[in-house]
Amino acid sequence: MTSTPAARTGDATLGKAADENFPVAPFFLPRAWRGDLMAVYGFARLVDDIGDGDLAPGGADARHLGLEPEQSDDRLAMLDALE
Repeated sequence: MTSTPAARTGDATLGKAADENFPVAPFFLPRAWRGDLMAVYGFARLVDDIGDGDLAPGGADARHLGLEPEQSDDRLAMLDALE
C-alpha cells in the first residue's frame, strides 16, 4: 500500500498528539466520535504549527495546502490557504 503526500503530512501532524496530553482525551469519548475529534485536533495542530513556524522544511505542508513550496515560510499565505 502506498501513501499519498497528503496522508504522510496528516500522519506527521497527528503524530504530534503523542507528545502532548491529547492522546488521553479520545478514550473518554464514544469511539464513534474519535475520528472527528482527531480531525479537529489535526486542524488545530496544523494552525498552531504554522503560527509557530514549526513546519517541516521542504514545503510539503505548503503543497498540501495548494501553495508553492517556496511559500512555506510565508505564515500568512499558509493560514489564508486554510480558509
